[in-house]
Amino acid sequence: MEKVYIFCDEFGTSTLKQNDAKNITKFVYCSIIIKESQLVQARKVRDEISQKFLFGKKLKSSSSRLKNDAVRIDALKYLFDNLNFINHYLIVDKEKLDQDKGGLRFKEVFYKYFQKIFVGELANSFTDFEINMHHTISAKYGEDLKKYLSSKVKDNLFENYHFLDDNKEPLIQLADVLAGSLGKCFNKDFYSDKNEEIFSLLKPRIFSLKFFPEEKNADVKPIYSVSDVNEEIYNIVRADALIELNKKEDVLETIILELLLNYQKIAPTYYLQTFEITNYVKYYHSKEISTDLLRLIIRDLRFKGVIIVSANSKSGYKLAVNQEDIYQYFNHYSKYILPMLKKIQIANDIFMRKTVGDYNPLKDFEELSNLVNDIKFK
Repeated sequence: MEKVYIFCDEFGTSTLKQNDAKNITKFVYCSIIIKESQLVQARKVRDEISQKFLFGKKLKSSSSRLKNDAVRIDALKYLFDNLNFINHYLIVDKEKLDQDKGGLRFKEVFYKYFQKIFVGELANSFTDFEINMHHTISAKYGEDLKKYLSSKVKDNLFENYHFLDDNKEPLIQLADVLAGSLGKCFNKDFYSDKNEEIFSLLKPRIFSLKFFPEEKNADVKPIYSVSDVNEEIYNIVRADALIELNKKEDVLETIILELLLNYQKIAPTYYLQTFEITNYVKYYHSKEISTDLLRLIIRDLRFKGVIIVSANSKSGYKLAVNQEDIYQYFNHYSKYILPMLKKIQIANDIFMRKTVGDYNPLKDFEELSNLVNDIKFK
């Protein structure tokens, strides 16, 4: 069997803190596996992608050029059309890991633990191979990690496993772009209407996609996709939100509306958590926003006719997309409004009764009086 060369990189951060400013909840390891006979072609293709799509610069998924989805898609198509290879991925769902306990909260332990899983899968799939992993943390840590992996995975792994800078081994840059592309599809803060197209390009070359924790019978598709949507309600709510967005009357309102509209399209059933919104505003727009100010902005948008749902059983905010969302919207306010009206009715009845009708506070509040009487005499 021909020797294979495996180039690996990652997407995401090791932190398990929910208030991580980048909100990257899915950590991705990626390997691009190339036969020895294809190495010359691989280096040629990497150089051509750099020249054609990145002005001759290093291939980095986080580069400003590849943040343009059209450029990313063109670069991926060029790679897939001109090079034979396969991919192996490991997706770590950090939201399902223990946030406070256990060694995984330490960066060094996090990388050791998941590289053992990731590299073990590769070592068991090939007999003659060489692994080139993008260096992590420091050179000393890299040596310690190599020794650890060789003792845990395969006796001869130490000779076949190398920590390298992607300047020294440019083919690692291909793994960087692929890891970032898959990470974009599986992380909520990287949604765009091109994610499905990006994933459809990646999917044919994936020989293995593993999840941690393991997901039984998991569909190999982006985790957040459009589902459970009532088209009429979706379009009504979206149209009203877009009208407010296009007014651009307030910078923070505009930023938050853009985020809610993006999630409505890509993750229609997901409630954006408060910390996710405030982190997004801070990280991507360099603006500080408190939780109290966020609530005021949501309130003001609702007064302008934007149907932003918050459910009693769930935390966070989302734009309505179906009848259940509308029920949640009305139910949320009815739980506050009806008891308040009842309290007003009770207080008014006390004064009416004890003054034998001489004092009726509600007579000075016509609209409120009509509401209370409607409830009282039903």
